[in-house]
Amino acid sequence: MKNHFLLICISFFLLNSASAQVSARMFRTPDVSQTQIVFTYGGDLWLVSKEGGTAVKLSSPSGSEGFAKFSPDGSKVAFTGNYDGNSDVYVMSVAGGLPTRVTYHGMPDRLIDWYPTGDTLLYASSRESGKQRFNQFYKIPATGGMSVKLPTAYGEFASLSADGKKIAYNERSVLFDTWKRYRGGSNGNIWIFDLNTLESLNITNTDAGSELPMWYGDRVYYMSDRGTEERDNIWMYDIKTKTTTQITNYSDFDIHFPSLGPSEIVYEANGDLYLLDLKTHKSRVVKVNVVTDLLAVKPKKEGVSKYIAALSI
Repeated sequence: MKNHFLLICISFFLLNSASAQVSARMFRTPDVSQTQIVFTYGGDLWLVSKEGGTAVKLSSPSGSEGFAKFSPDGSKVAFTGNYDGNSDVYVMSVAGGLPTRVTYHGMPDRLIDWYPTGDTLLYASSRESGKQRFNQFYKIPATGGMSVKLPTAYGEFASLSADGKKIAYNERSVLFDTWKRYRGGSNGNIWIFDLNTLESLNITNTDAGSELPMWYGDRVYYMSDRGTEERDNIWMYDIKTKTTTQITNYSDFDIHFPSLGPSEIVYEANGDLYLLDLKTHKSRVVKVNVVTDLLAVKPKKEGVSKYIAALSI
């Protein structure tokens, strides 16, 4: 009788644990450090070991977070947060706590990455571009302060060389558009730009999409659908040999939001997270569990009287 009761208790515990555990998919804008992966799920930031397992929620304020990037030492995460009706750049510890606001301009600011020194952030904003559909690059101390505009005319996504003297970037982006397989002038190319001499080099030269450059040693990785599959895959440009190589070969779906870490690239494909080893160019899936209270799907009452625009009997 006692053993039967114990079995019932264990079964009840496992059932409740399973109902709180979500087989999550569609992880957004991930990044990877030496030991961890950060990603957006359900509008919040989550952390998980590179080996996979159960993720831990890093943020839960009212508002959405995305485009998180680890600091070079992996101790902090910078991200774009929309807490007060506008997207701004924030920084917080990987141990959690209150996010520190870094930018305060009325136009949206989207985090791009940390500078290699770990004390400065790169972000994109249309605050002075003259056209809200085009962004420009700015740098700002990670603790806050005055922003400085970079000398590139326009820019959407970028990655800095190890010495911070050059930047690989795409000047236009269709990443947030609703169409796919587009070929034409709205697509950007990947450029290498010298921040001192102001010299530039187009390293893609294609009418296909080229996005999200990632500078690693003498290589620039990026996402493009220029291949015969016409799907977004990871490509590599070798700066020394000036050759281009396709690294992944997905043909049934696109990859999304690849991001460079110390020795790997993390990306989302078909709903799962993958890590691409930069030595072997082999990918492995990272299995992630999310334990959540599913608060967003809990029924609730909302007062909507202030939204009434017209009525009829």
